[in-house]
Amino acid sequence: MIFGGAAMVLHGLEPGPVKDIDVILSGESASALAARHGWSNQADGTSALFRSAVLLRPDFGPIPVELLGGFQIRTQGGWTAVESGGSQPMRLGGETLHVAEMRRLSALFRLCGRPKDLRRAAMLDARAGRAD
Repeated sequence: MIFGGAAMVLHGLEPGPVKDIDVILSGESASALAARHGWSNQADGTSALFRSAVLLRPDFGPIPVELLGGFQIRTQGGWTAVESGGSQPMRLGGETLHVAEMRRLSALFRLCGRPKDLRRAAMLDARAGRAD
């Protein structure tokens, strides 16, 4: 599931360009991809806000991609696991992408809690006609 700034661009809420592409997937899926393609796990635990059991940075071209397996966000209650559900298919360039639905994306941004994330959550809520 694509989330973050790339999802905002795909939903038409930010103009781009996309600086990077963040993809949430299960830890098992990330480990299987790493094994299949020989990608090294770059999860290092250095972020105070985010962590993943598996962090892959495959070279797919000029836009950096991060595949986050077993992704968690630190909240006031501790580490919160983020599942990859709540996505919607979008077609782009003949490919089908799975992008976080707006409601799901807003919830993820609220969990992150940084000023830019809260601004994005408010944009998503305004588009959906909600003010939670």
